[in-house]
Amino acid sequence: MAYIKLEAHYIDQAPGTLVSGAVQLSIMLNDGTAVDFPAPFVPLTKSLAVTPMIRPDGDAGLRIDFTHWAPLRYGSSGPTVRFPLSLSSQELAVRVARAFDSDTAADWSDSPEQMVAWLRSWVAANDVPLTV
Repeated sequence: MAYIKLEAHYIDQAPGTLVSGAVQLSIMLNDGTAVDFPAPFVPLTKSLAVTPMIRPDGDAGLRIDFTHWAPLRYGSSGPTVRFPLSLSSQELAVRVARAFDSDTAADWSDSPEQMVAWLRSWVAANDVPLTV
């Protein structure tokens, strides 16, 4: 049996401070309603996570898709950034998140185009089949 525990809030502690926050997600439903809510994620470290794809479902619903995941950077040390592509598995998203975060040539402030170029290079170098 598989088990996924999603978080929606984080606590970030530094000397003399304690910050509580949430990763906010805004989605436009098919009926035109804008929905803003704390995005669910699976934390990997105190600032690195993966998040499932969330998309509109019908005119007034949302669907959490556990077949597609995206790396996520969060916390009080910088802006929250979701990787610009959702990947075809949670395992692949975790590998990409950790590789991107540890690569000194990559930065979470890179443009979406730079992140996608990095991903293509990483996929080629690691012989990983990529489906998004």
